[in-house]
Amino acid sequence: MRAKVLVVPVYQKHWLYHVWSEHTAAETAAQRSLHWSQGGSLQDKAVLFGKEVSNKISVAAQHQWKSIQAADEGTFKNKLYRLAQWVLSQEDPLETFLKSVPHHASSLEIIHPVTMKERLVRRRLRRLALSQEHYHNRRILGWALATLPQLPLMITPFPNVTLYYTAYKVVSHYQARQGCRTLRAAFERYDAAERERAAVQARAGHGGVLRWLALPRLHGGEQAAAAGGALCGGGGSPGASQGSARSGPSSRAGGRGAVGAAPGSAEWEAEAPLPQFRASKALDQAVRPLERWQSPLTDEMALRVRSLFPPPRPPKKEGKKEGKKDKDKHEEEDADSGGGAEAVPELVTRLRQRVLERRGKKCRSGRC
Repeated sequence: MRAKVLVVPVYQKHWLYHVWSEHTAAETAAQRSLHWSQGGSLQDKAVLFGKEVSNKISVAAQHQWKSIQAADEGTFKNKLYRLAQWVLSQEDPLETFLKSVPHHASSLEIIHPVTMKERLVRRRLRRLALSQEHYHNRRILGWALATLPQLPLMITPFPNVTLYYTAYKVVSHYQARQGCRTLRAAFERYDAAERERAAVQARAGHGGVLRWLALPRLHGGEQAAAAGGALCGGGGSPGASQGSARSGPSSRAGGRGAVGAAPGSAEWEAEAPLPQFRASKALDQAVRPLERWQSPLTDEMALRVRSLFPPPRPPKKEGKKEGKKDKDKHEEEDADSGGGAEAVPELVTRLRQRVLERRGKKCRSGRC
């Protein structure tokens, strides 16, 4: 599973982060073909059984959401749908992003406009992971304490809407905290890979002032130079190592020796994806980051960003042509899957509204 993070500047220093996952055909087929009874050990069977139950619950929830969404105006299901839409609209887009960060991804590709420097994007994501983890820890404690006085409502015949809402907020902040830990572990793995690459270059004689000299036999000889080239994903020349450093270290450079995000937990260290940065010219032309300091991102620009990153289409079966019904079914599945940048226009509208409302309050209080 590959995870992709899209960085979109909305207004001034406020950025939108959106993440989605892409599964290969082999991974999808393997997940569907394996039954929980096919696990080799008791732990494998428990993991497969949990995944199977989670998939069934997810499919049932999607069907239930579709039925509520298609309900007639004025019915109870329609009112329930409006209430759910209001709850989702009040959620911070940053929390939505952190909740969606996958923990078991094999790679983490971060896509940003060309005019936004990679170093700035990396620094803001790292600070985001550190600051938001403490914030969501406090929120989890607060909402958990808020559920205690509402527990007697469970034995009453009245609807427990407030209890359901507080339970939802506890789960939401917990998922966001897990996303913070995944990002933190990923960037610590990135830093460890950079330190290891710099140490190999120094031993090979390509660090500091000596990087301008063609002396591959200094500080370790040809073996260290070859190790430095293999570590950087190419030949042992200084140009190749510097070019690889721009897009991020290779997966072999990251290894499993980096410090994990969660203190005392080897799981975060081993399973954290390695960040890889990609500058997109098309995204830069669509959002125009330099102009966002004067005016916020418009809905037309958000739709243009969504068209740049469509959801991945499932592979066609051999020997079978795709009819109109199959095509409509695939389009409907793509829209419901949340892959690609389908949710970007809605998230941009939500973040822009929050930023402008906050700015209006500051101006009315004389702090503008």
